[in-house]
Amino acid sequence: MRSRAHAVRSGRSAVALLTALFPLCVSLLLWVSQSVAQENAGDTNYSNSSTSDRSLDKSESVDVHKGDAKPVIYVNNPQLLREMQEQSFLRHTFRLSPGGNGDGKDGSVLGGGVPLLERAATLGSQLRHIANTELGVTHLQATFDELPYSDLERREEETVKEMIQSLERKFDLYSSLIGEMLELVTSHYSQQRQRGLDDVIPYADDYHPCCLIPDNYLEYQNQFGTRVNEELRCDSGFGSGDHPLPEDFYAPPYNLTELFAMNLRRYPAIKWQYFMSVSGLHTEYPAHRPGTSIGADCGHSSRHRHVYEATVRPHGRNIVLLYDLGEALTPRLLLTAKAIGHQVISTLTLRDNIAMLGISSKVFHPPASCLRSTLVPATHDVKQTIRHFVDYLEIQNERTNHTLGLTTALDVIANTAFDSTSHNTSVLLVYVSRGILETLRQARTVIKTVAERMETMNTRVVISTFGLGHVSGEPSLPMQFLEALSHQDFDKYNVNFTKITYRGMVVELDSTLSVAPLINNFYNVVEEPKAYDSGPEDLVISEPYWDGDSRDMIVSLTRSAQTREGKIIGVMGIDVPLANLLEDITHFNSPARSYAFAIDSRGNILGHPKLGRPETWTSPLIPTDVTLLEQIPGFSSVRRDLINLSSGHKYLSENSEDGNQRDELHYWWCRSLSCGWVFVVAWLDAGLPHKRLSRNVRPLPPTALFHRLDLLSPNEALVCRHFNQMATLDGSTVFLSVGSYVSPLSQIANGPETLGAVQSITAYLSDSTQLIANPGLRLGVRTDATALYQITDLWKKQFHSSELSKHIVRRYAAAPSGVTLMYPGTLLDRAYDPRSQAWYLGALSTPGKVVVSAPYLDPGGAGYIITVSHTVYQGRSAAMHSPADPVVAVLATDFTLGYWYKLLLDLEPSCGTDGSPGKGSIVRCFLMDNEGYLVVHPSMLAPSSSPNLDSDIPPHITHQEPVVSMELLAGGGGLLTKTSCGRWWHGVSERHYSLSLPTGQVVASSGSETGQVDNSCLQYALTAVPSTNLILGIINQTCTPAVAFCPCSMDDRRCLNCQLVEAGACECPCECPLLSHPCTTSVAADPPTAQSPTSLGSHSNHTSDSLNEIWPSYFDTGFTKGQLIPQVLELATQPPDMAPTCGRTPETALPLQYSIGLLAHLDTCVTVSCAAYMTHKSCLGVVGCVWCSMTSDRQSRMAHPHCTEAHQCYGGVLGGPSPYPHGLATLPHSDTTHGGSGNPIGPVAGGIMAVFLVVALAVYCYRQHVGGSNRSLYTPANFQSQTHQHPLYQSQPTHQLDNGDEDLLGDVSGVGLGAAATVSPYRMNPGYRRPPGVADSSDQGYSTMTPHDESENLNYTDLGGLVGLPANHMLDDPPSSSGWSPPSSPVRQGRHDGRVSNHNHLEPSHTLLSSAKRTGPNIIQVPVTVHMVDTV
Repeated sequence: MRSRAHAVRSGRSAVALLTALFPLCVSLLLWVSQSVAQENAGDTNYSNSSTSDRSLDKSESVDVHKGDAKPVIYVNNPQLLREMQEQSFLRHTFRLSPGGNGDGKDGSVLGGGVPLLERAATLGSQLRHIANTELGVTHLQATFDELPYSDLERREEETVKEMIQSLERKFDLYSSLIGEMLELVTSHYSQQRQRGLDDVIPYADDYHPCCLIPDNYLEYQNQFGTRVNEELRCDSGFGSGDHPLPEDFYAPPYNLTELFAMNLRRYPAIKWQYFMSVSGLHTEYPAHRPGTSIGADCGHSSRHRHVYEATVRPHGRNIVLLYDLGEALTPRLLLTAKAIGHQVISTLTLRDNIAMLGISSKVFHPPASCLRSTLVPATHDVKQTIRHFVDYLEIQNERTNHTLGLTTALDVIANTAFDSTSHNTSVLLVYVSRGILETLRQARTVIKTVAERMETMNTRVVISTFGLGHVSGEPSLPMQFLEALSHQDFDKYNVNFTKITYRGMVVELDSTLSVAPLINNFYNVVEEPKAYDSGPEDLVISEPYWDGDSRDMIVSLTRSAQTREGKIIGVMGIDVPLANLLEDITHFNSPARSYAFAIDSRGNILGHPKLGRPETWTSPLIPTDVTLLEQIPGFSSVRRDLINLSSGHKYLSENSEDGNQRDELHYWWCRSLSCGWVFVVAWLDAGLPHKRLSRNVRPLPPTALFHRLDLLSPNEALVCRHFNQMATLDGSTVFLSVGSYVSPLSQIANGPETLGAVQSITAYLSDSTQLIANPGLRLGVRTDATALYQITDLWKKQFHSSELSKHIVRRYAAAPSGVTLMYPGTLLDRAYDPRSQAWYLGALSTPGKVVVSAPYLDPGGAGYIITVSHTVYQGRSAAMHSPADPVVAVLATDFTLGYWYKLLLDLEPSCGTDGSPGKGSIVRCFLMDNEGYLVVHPSMLAPSSSPNLDSDIPPHITHQEPVVSMELLAGGGGLLTKTSCGRWWHGVSERHYSLSLPTGQVVASSGSETGQVDNSCLQYALTAVPSTNLILGIINQTCTPAVAFCPCSMDDRRCLNCQLVEAGACECPCECPLLSHPCTTSVAADPPTAQSPTSLGSHSNHTSDSLNEIWPSYFDTGFTKGQLIPQVLELATQPPDMAPTCGRTPETALPLQYSIGLLAHLDTCVTVSCAAYMTHKSCLGVVGCVWCSMTSDRQSRMAHPHCTEAHQCYGGVLGGPSPYPHGLATLPHSDTTHGGSGNPIGPVAGGIMAVFLVVALAVYCYRQHVGGSNRSLYTPANFQSQTHQHPLYQSQPTHQLDNGDEDLLGDVSGVGLGAAATVSPYRMNPGYRRPPGVADSSDQGYSTMTPHDESENLNYTDLGGLVGLPANHMLDDPPSSSGWSPPSSPVRQGRHDGRVSNHNHLEPSHTLLSSAKRTGPNIIQVPVTVHMVDTV
């Protein structure tokens, strides 16, 4: 019976294995069949297309000189040109010049037979027709003209006060959260002390280093910008935990993790939560690992140290760093010395003062005059200068003159005048040295000189020394010297000292890994931490700073933890994104010409429209004065009032653009009492009426679709696939960007809209009774959505009937309120903001014109596209509009790149004239915008060995046509001018171009005798396209021109020469880093011999009148000589340019991430048969198609070029690489299969089946052979005697899956059970269907993207081995998405006092939220020993 049962089980296993392999075999068969069919069809198309191409070449030949009496050159006839060149008739002489006679007749007709002005006028008319019919500009403008409007009440004063009140409420909320955590910590601390645990030696398991968290414990979360574990917290501050913990070590209670997790669930906009003890422990939630590898940054943790210091020492510190760079230093110890400097710098705040010196036989100073002689405030520029100085420290081949170094450092302290009323008057002198001396007498000389100098000083000085290369406990002469210096033990060397001595700290360092633990409390020798917090009103709010882990601007809110007796325990804090605090400023919206910005108490900008959204910044915000962004004459007086007055109103007058009236720019402001920030609302009063859409506008129809197509039921809309996007053709979809909500950042943190939220929004937007409560939308969103939706019927009609539909990817519209309408209706990313896109900003900058963008890669998967956009004005009854009218909407349409080249060929057939085979065009036409960025150029579509558009940087005229660019720059007249601007807040200057062509005129190349380059065989002509931002150009090239080169970096935007900028030098648009000015005067050539004491108050981020002379264009006459003006950052050029401030940088739209296989199950929205287009010209610009003309070797032309799907022939190269990142390649846009006969499917299928049968049999036999005897090898009991691991980071055990889990497992592609799977609302199992009867009210059975129950959310990352809560200890909310329960805490070993913890004892610093279930006892544990080695 046993053998029979075993046989039955074996048979079932084999059947199960074959059943699992069968679908894979079928899929492979289908793939082979489709590949063979496509190959056969391709061969058929090659022969068909070859004949058509030859006929096309003949039919498209045009006689451009017909009817023209003048002798012209047939530029469209390459053969004629070659014959004439061979006869030397027109060699190097043909030029495209304006032509015509002296009376001006025929001035628009070029000598080459191309009437360029007529072509430009025709193109302008075509684009205007496209804007009116395809975008629907006239239709939507008429709609807005007919809608009712109401007068807009001006309430800027109330608005700015409401913004400040909202900010104060956030501070109160976060302060209350910190208070709850403080109460928990202080109660736990008091209980421990009452139980008499003061003398207990801290146990190593109380410290769980962040730097040792394994990769499979972490998963990436967008909110935190890094990989985290939201079920754990971790520790830092004591490296990897190898060294003994300090005696005063205190770890917060385990249930603090629960409170952390609950705060994050309730308020998802917050980032990090942490507790920092006085002993140096840093406990942070959620757990994450700094660095890229385990143990990489264990010894360099300095997170939040500056926040800690600002909380416990709010009056600031005074620090002087002195480095011994003598010959006794080794390269390894130099790295340790640099680590000390960076650790100290990381703790500095704006209230601190700093100075730094280096010493060998002479003194070394940072390259800033103020840092040579005094302590200066630790501003951003000062810290950057000091960091640079530390990074470039070098060992000197000279003996160290300790006397010179110490006396120079004391002179720096003496030269600094401290405020007598300040609490910050003591100075810490940190000496980093080996302490090597020649004799004991030399030590006495140094100590005596120091004592004599300190006798003459009134400042309290404490000296701490870091002995490099010394091992603790080993006595030596250098350490005796350093100890005497730190302890100010002058009596040891028989030196008289009459003042009070102050004992400093002596630290022995021999490794960079031990720097952080030993430097945590280095300033305690000067001032012990004090508890200044007495309630929520004393919340400490940090300056905004860049968090390197989350790559975001952060504001830390902290309060000190203290006992009832006033003893400080530590600091509790919450990090909040700056974007969250400034969301009312960033997303401020008003129908009038108004905007909002924020500054700090020193006048530095925090948020401004030119800066863009803080949540999208990729680099730190550098302190920049508001004057550089508000470049308005007379603004200096406004700035002064913003700094000095708590609230107010002021206006400035300036002439309007037409000069007929004086516009008034009004400023309203209000100051926050908590942080000193000032919120400002500015409004430009141009004398126009202020109106907005009336609330009586009829609501959206009930059939209107919201963009969450994944939540719709099948009877609401038919969902399809539009390239790489989920879409529908049933109607336009309404999308509300985060700026449409009252609390924008909370919307992003909460993730995609739930079904309940969507129902609330759609009910409110379509409510005709106005009785449904507002679900949190801003004023004007409902009326804007209603007005925009009126364009839907026109778009649907054009989609089905317009001839241009085959060239159009999508149509969309956006309103200033953030409402977006799109057709085909599309599911969009929640973080997408149309108001930050280039097409929207470009239309606003030139209202009333047809704005055409440079080509860019479509995030929706359609390849390279070009966007046409146009503004819609606020309605008027007379329907008469001007560019001065308020803009209420922007319409846009995405065209394929190929369509624009086809448009040029239709406009001027000579643009397609080819030269000899393989040598490109002789006559080429192009379009570019008014900044020189190319919209279309033959090089963009020409198949080549390297892609032309594989960079995020748009192609520029200087890169593709350097000869033309150089002549335009050298010719003068202001046609092409190179200018520069400062992006001060990110520390860069930009160089860009501006094209200004005379209206209705042609700019043509000059003769070869006047040019500076040999351009006789390359002639050009340019003219502006009316009513657009485009410039039409044509080039005639009759031979190979002289070599011309404009320096370009196609990898990034860095200028190749940042040290020199010339107005006439040709280079691609680029940017350079800016130099900062930490001091008020220029750098001196030599150290000053003597200098009078300087007040600390004069050293700040301001400049004197010397810099005012460099930058006179930035400041109005209100600045008098000698008055301090805001600091500006100098351009890295000699001399610096008078550059204005750059405008807002458009954001790049990112593709929405769908789960693997989701889109593949959807039918295509539009089926395109590319094979039906038999010629190159007919294939150009067809959506999803490309003319395939080059073989896969990227060198030779195909014998039979043809039109095929883009994903098969990217860039015109057969099998060419996709321009999209791996995993985001364009899906086939056509379901058409090219059938064929005679496909050898049978033999291939037989071979595949045979291989899989052999593999299945081998696996089955192996399992039967080893299954019975080795089943007990991998059990937890077998590892009880293995090497002890850290209890937090034991190896991951596997877990059993129930039947439902096994079903899900079959759909996970390429993700192992040990991998950290990303949990996302857009991740789903395409093959899973919810069983009947378990759907709740929030799901109608059609949702495919929103998590519903536990089985759809399985995260196959097993965190076994973590210390977790018992099964009965749960939080308010259900557990995480994992379908497993953590093991109980491991048994602690006996401690020194003989107490042994129970095995159910909870870890006090790591809490794992309980999970739902766990099945099976099989756990695999692998012993791992981590060895920390100092590699330096």
